[in-house]
Amino acid sequence: MPRVSQEHTDARRRQILAGARRCFAANGFHATSMQDLLGEMGLSAGAFYRYFAGKDELINAIAEESLDRVTDDLAEYFAQEPPPALPDLLAGVPAARIAPLLDQETRDVLLQIWSESMRSPELRERVQDGFATLLAMLTVMMRRYRDRGDLPADADPEACARAALGLIQGYVLQRTVFGLDDPEPFTTGLRTLLSPR
Repeated sequence: MPRVSQEHTDARRRQILAGARRCFAANGFHATSMQDLLGEMGLSAGAFYRYFAGKDELINAIAEESLDRVTDDLAEYFAQEPPPALPDLLAGVPAARIAPLLDQETRDVLLQIWSESMRSPELRERVQDGFATLLAMLTVMMRRYRDRGDLPADADPEACARAALGLIQGYVLQRTVFGLDDPEPFTTGLRTLLSPR
């Protein structure tokens, strides 16, 4: 029997993840049945189970992929040199070329991941790891802003990073749940709140 190449295995795994993301974005994790998933992917149950032990493992794989994508894209955005003024950095998040914040499917899945993490200890740990990574990255940035005088000399960089991350998460929530897709009010409001008078 011929062995399946690693390239074929990787391609099939990507196909499964892409199909599952479409289903989960449209119907949610729990309303999506295995029959829905198999129909979307065009696979038999036997073919699916060669790659994933079940739906929970598939959800965890999608969570891993989505959280890594968000973290990588935000890390790239925050790595600007020199960093812009703090109000411009945060207000620029909606307009930045950050795929997860612009991609409806990823936003829909991301919110479900946050919700599902309340039920699944394994997923909660992964979400908390992603939060810690982003928080550490933003803490370094806030320290730089404090050192160059954009924040008060006694500012706590980690506290500022938590608030900044909350603004970004809030923006994702507004776009996904409330359908507030026009970034202009968000960016205008942030610049007004954060700019010196």
